[in-house]
Amino acid sequence: MLNQNDFCKKFCELEANHKLFDVEFNGIAYWKHARYFVYNMIRYKIYGTSVPFWFDNDKRDEWKLSRYTHGYQKLTDMLLHNIHLCTQKDVLLFSFNRRVKDGKKYVSPVTDEISLRLERSHCIIEAPYCGGYYRPTPIKGINYFDVWNGVGEDTKLRAPLNRGCFRKQILKIFENEYDIEFTNEEKKILLVNINYYIMYRGDLINNYKKIIKKIAPKVVLYTCAYIGDMVVLTETLKEMNIPSIELLHGYVEDTTVNYNYLDINLNNALPDYIFVYSQIQKDIIHWGIPKKNVRVVGWPWLEKKKNEMLAVVDRQTKKKTILFISCGNPVMAKYMEVLSRNLDLNNYEIIFKLHPTEFASWKEQYHNLPDKIQVIDNNEHDIYFYFAKSDIVIGIVSTALYEAAIYPVPIYILAEDMYEKMNILLKSKRAELVNDEIALLSCITKDSGTRYKTDTSFFAEHAVENINNEIEKIIIERGEDNA
Repeated sequence: MLNQNDFCKKFCELEANHKLFDVEFNGIAYWKHARYFVYNMIRYKIYGTSVPFWFDNDKRDEWKLSRYTHGYQKLTDMLLHNIHLCTQKDVLLFSFNRRVKDGKKYVSPVTDEISLRLERSHCIIEAPYCGGYYRPTPIKGINYFDVWNGVGEDTKLRAPLNRGCFRKQILKIFENEYDIEFTNEEKKILLVNINYYIMYRGDLINNYKKIIKKIAPKVVLYTCAYIGDMVVLTETLKEMNIPSIELLHGYVEDTTVNYNYLDINLNNALPDYIFVYSQIQKDIIHWGIPKKNVRVVGWPWLEKKKNEMLAVVDRQTKKKTILFISCGNPVMAKYMEVLSRNLDLNNYEIIFKLHPTEFASWKEQYHNLPDKIQVIDNNEHDIYFYFAKSDIVIGIVSTALYEAAIYPVPIYILAEDMYEKMNILLKSKRAELVNDEIALLSCITKDSGTRYKTDTSFFAEHAVENINNEIEKIIIERGEDNA
């Protein structure tokens, strides 16, 4: 089985050598839209990773979230629906809409702290997440905008990409090189998601233009530039000659296909600039854009929560707390089972923090979990709350493991599939790799309780100040400021 380094390198070589970014259907070069979906499907087939929610659109309603309906959005979004209303702002920010509960509010860890402290005039846009909007909103001034509103209502037939053409143009390349075969069901899933952006790309661009023309921004910030809707947004901004800036929403490395390319300028739908967490990260990734456009800024929310949680830690138990960070891999259950059998649970507490995408389905995926494990399948507290009360942190692959490094705790990474994605953390010696359950048990029982030094090298400090400074530089560089 390919390790993550080789998998990413091979994927990038294949798409470059076969000129996949030039492959067209109905005049649309669609690999930039298909890339994310195909990559995740291949990764699922090879490594058995958790199934993304888009694999089965019927399951979106299983997400237990508090949200407004689309009807509410149509009544309240005066910015979009009032054709006479035009309000110019320097910065347009599409907030990251995966929110977590923080006290009495749902907050976006990626963008809220930025949106509250932007120095330039700005407009905040939020899209629905899995069909609706969170309640209550975290900050005033959010404009709700669904780019899919009205898309597909045209009854005129538009020929979608068919299974045979898709396999001939794209899939057979990866089937041959990775020695895999896509099932008809898998092809159908891929086609459904990719065809949205072939059939309705023009409609989506028109919807984006409506909102962008109203704001007339000098720069636009957003996340997940590699996913279909955001790819279309980038294309729209390039057409309108407005600088596009992506904010990372997780720690990526040179094993993350989404951000790595064999060469720059292969993908003409990449954002103009990317704001990253650290210089280490900037140096190691093979970005598809010039390095000078990759700006080191840090992560504002992490700075905020670290200071809050380390100042006030409520330790109601004298037990040593072991925190497992889920990555969607059921193999973690066997590690927790061994610990629960061999540790004195009068002295230890084992917590399993699920990823939000697992809240609705974890009982099926982790059906062998020991009863004595505390499973966190809600957003009542964010990950930083659990970091602050933990004595040991364990995982395979997750941005959270990098975040844990700023807390004075030991970090153990399990040598299971995908762990190579933690290369930067392992090479820094801030985390220790353990090969099996017995090795992990040994590490925990030998742990002396020493408080580790915090490591801030993975996230630049003064993040909000850095972001404001970089926005100012970009506006000046691009000659957007008429002041």
